Amino acid sequence: MSYVILNDVKSTTIKGLLISSLPPITKPMMRTSVEEIDGRDGDIVTNLGYSAYDKSMTIGLFGDFDIDEVIQYFDSEGTVIFSNEPDKYYKYQIIGQIDFERLVRFRTATVKFHCQPFKFSAVDNDFSFSINEMSVKPYTVSRNGVHISVQGGVFSFSGQATRATEIYIPIDEMALAAGDYTLRAVTTGTGESACQLRVIGDVPTDADSFGGTYLTLAEGGEANLSATLSEAKTFNYAWFSVTAGTALDFTLDLQMLNEDLSSCDVINRGNIYSRPVITLYGSGQINLSINGVLLYEIALGDAGYITLDGIKMDAYRGNDLMNRSVAGDYENLKLKVGRNTISWDGDVTKIEIASASRWI
Repeated sequence: MSYVILNDVKSTTIKGLLISSLPPITKPMMRTSVEEIDGRDGDIVTNLGYSAYDKSMTIGLFGDFDIDEVIQYFDSEGTVIFSNEPDKYYKYQIIGQIDFERLVRFRTATVKFHCQPFKFSAVDNDFSFSINEMSVKPYTVSRNGVHISVQGGVFSFSGQATRATEIYIPIDEMALAAGDYTLRAVTTGTGESACQLRVIGDVPTDADSFGGTYLTLAEGGEANLSATLSEAKTFNYAWFSVTAGTALDFTLDLQMLNEDLSSCDVINRGNIYSRPVITLYGSGQINLSINGVLLYEIALGDAGYITLDGIKMDAYRGNDLMNRSVAGDYENLKLKVGRNTISWDGDVTKIEIASASRWI
């Protein structure tokens, strides 16, 4: 059965709606400028880019239909997936009139989707790379007056230790290859300086913990422990030691940063270059390159993150424009068909790439 999906809502969920025929798969038209020069044979054709175009399909009604629900369904714009291309989506608007009177009387009508020229992957068009190897599932534990809970990867400490206390918090198995790493502990609150931390492999003890020593948490700040692993190792727990009598009221963001990770490979599986949307998380000065070519110098400072949008040709953070923080030409923000290498210099903790693949 043919179907469409408009903004994640499948047509088969609309009471009495039938997709009678789907639009054919076609290539958008190239806009051109044709110039004729006296004394020169032929003409000069300049490509100006692909045009938006209309895709028409036929709909019908059956059974106990609800025409108001059908009208509401097609009063929309956004993304559409056609069942003859189930792994692609188009960006569309419905700007033409739909003859719903004909639909009710004759059980047939035509819907025109005004589609932008490119289509995108509906399956795996986004990539995310993090230099943080640490992942912690939700967890809660209480011991000797100390309460620790983990939500969204953030540790929350409260209570007062009635005695010296050791607590083990399970982390997702963290298999680190040989290389350079930094254990970063960022805290906000009070009482954290009376807490020490090890990242270990086994309970109850593991002398071969990361870095071979404790990391004492900083009072309302950041503490780091750097180490070089000469061989691959796996870690399973964060082990906290709390001094007796300590009142605790702080949160902890715990990260294991892979210092060797400064590039990632992204594949454009489409048949034409794409204009990705790249979001960088980090701080300070960041230099971003694509396929070995330095494209952008970014003064991120303490902003936390920045988005470079190859489609809108803008830089922003949320609703705030940040073009003044970026030196570089957005026209160059492209991914060729096939494998692309994105690399960076500076304090980058995470990079997200959206709209990596596209087709005509």
